[in-house]
Amino acid sequence: MKYKETPSQAADYLRQAVPLMVRNRIPPNPLNYALWYAYVSNQLPELNTALDSTLQTYGTCPNLLSEQLFRKHLVHDDSKDTEEIHNGLVNLVNTLHEQASAAWEQTDSYSAVLRESLDALTDCHATESDPLPLESIIRTLSLRTEAINDATRLFQQQIDAAQSEIAALKQELQQTRQDASVDVLTGLFNRRVFDTELEQLIQLGSLQKLSLILLDVDHFKRFNDTYGHLMGDKVLQYVGRILKDECCEPLIPVRFGGEEFAVIGPGLDDESAAEVAERLRKRVEAIRIRQKSSGSVISSITASFGITCLRAEDNLPTLIERADQALYQAKQQGRNRVCRNPDGQ
Repeated sequence: MKYKETPSQAADYLRQAVPLMVRNRIPPNPLNYALWYAYVSNQLPELNTALDSTLQTYGTCPNLLSEQLFRKHLVHDDSKDTEEIHNGLVNLVNTLHEQASAAWEQTDSYSAVLRESLDALTDCHATESDPLPLESIIRTLSLRTEAINDATRLFQQQIDAAQSEIAALKQELQQTRQDASVDVLTGLFNRRVFDTELEQLIQLGSLQKLSLILLDVDHFKRFNDTYGHLMGDKVLQYVGRILKDECCEPLIPVRFGGEEFAVIGPGLDDESAAEVAERLRKRVEAIRIRQKSSGSVISSITASFGITCLRAEDNLPTLIERADQALYQAKQQGRNRVCRNPDGQ
């Protein structure tokens, strides 16, 4: 997005944006200022529609969605430019590499010609007491050419190393971005996102409904001991896929840690959260995994669920603790079931 406003227009947009942020409890950080500045300027209709929908759903704009909207609508072009710059740099390195290789070949060939000429002159004038000045010059040129060969060879090695480093840095940057919010094994949001989003939603006094679902794969340690960790990882991937399928916006599915998962449910009351959990339970129970080694089918995978709802006096630890108590209750009652914590109603 390009800003072309006059100072007076920019000040007016800012005066409009700040009250909107305060009214909707938007954290006052530079990213959110940019979002809501763009919103009041009406330059990006798709952004305005997305923000209106988000406010209607959440009563605010959670940090995670703010970041996504910012990347999608405000820095899309910048990201494209960055990618083009990177590609241009790689192309430049490739070109230098090719040029260095060509120079090396040409210089090496030139050195061979000089050596042949030198040998011929030496044979012709072997009887002379003093070497010819021309021979001396050619010998010097030959030595210089060898030095050029060495320098060019080193230059090529440096270019190769630089190109490898660029590729490694790019891969590291992509991995760092992913690690910041996504669990690598399941593709779900990670615990960092869970803590940030749930904390913000809890602090919204205007939000009337918020549910938290915790689920734990039953007897997972025994499963790993019996079938191996690779099969255990496959189970976690299946569960992650189920959560992605069933938990559409505004639900936020998360890998909580180990074999434990969570679903943040803005706008969900106790009954609605129980319906979501029951759908998830049935789908986990339906998982079937065939072992390649034996051909047998594993069909004993289940999960237990604990549900609680937000209370006025809750903070992040108390809400999680109450959901965990409900999950423990489900385990105690035989597993593969959904339990609600009565304090959450």
